[in-house]
Amino acid sequence: MSSKTLETEEENILPFEIGYLPQFAVNKCEEELNETPQRKIKAIQELRTLLQNNPKSSGIDFHDDLLVSYLRRNKYRMKDAQRQIQNLINLQETENYVFKGVPDECLDLPSSKFIVLLPKRCQDGCALILIRWGKWDSAELPYERFRQVMVMLVGQALRDPMTQINGFKVIHDWTGVSLKMTRYLTPHNLHQFYNTSVNCLPARWKEIHIINQSSILKIAWHMSKPFLTDKIRNRELVQPRSKFPGGCKETTKKNLETDTALVQLPLDIRTNGIEHVS
Repeated sequence: MSSKTLETEEENILPFEIGYLPQFAVNKCEEELNETPQRKIKAIQELRTLLQNNPKSSGIDFHDDLLVSYLRRNKYRMKDAQRQIQNLINLQETENYVFKGVPDECLDLPSSKFIVLLPKRCQDGCALILIRWGKWDSAELPYERFRQVMVMLVGQALRDPMTQINGFKVIHDWTGVSLKMTRYLTPHNLHQFYNTSVNCLPARWKEIHIINQSSILKIAWHMSKPFLTDKIRNRELVQPRSKFPGGCKETTKKNLETDTALVQLPLDIRTNGIEHVS
């Protein structure tokens, strides 16, 4: 690939906080998510009516922006959007602590940095999340706080229409994961993780990349399979590093000196600002 092509590709990578919807995102919203200005107005009212007619959600005042995020997530399938909002309500009733604010002192802990939202988007507009499981110390950040931090980060990112439309790509880095994590790899906890991220939050999970995989990951994967949908299974990218596209290494080497494993990721992910993550 020529240096000119690389420069063009890197110029097309947008920052996470962009402040407007590029034309390609507007087109995607209409073509993939079935949204038009007229349909959006009508669908908000229809979804609100469905929710008001349900005893569990009848007393809740839903903001238009929240309803739109669920409509986009479900490509304007009204019943699916309603079902996912009902799932969110059920989660709030059974595990309300997940949605409570995270104390500032917890956010200052090294363990809270296990999940970060990278500063640049992929070329297709996706937001990119890096989860470094080896950085989480349950003695420092209890499991309950761990879940709160994850929900807070994803929830805040989903306030951005650009993220609602384009979705997320996730890198799971298993470097440094110790055996003590196995105590949290229970079917119950794994299902909680899946249910919250897939069934309750209005997030579009577009790609999942796993690097530095370990035997612990294989345990988690095996236990998760029974409740994963075929769509999610097909989105999992669990491969040896040699299987990832590895071209253009020298162009991004200066940004990746501290983590050579990331050089094996696709170009739009490798040029995403990972070099700034500590």
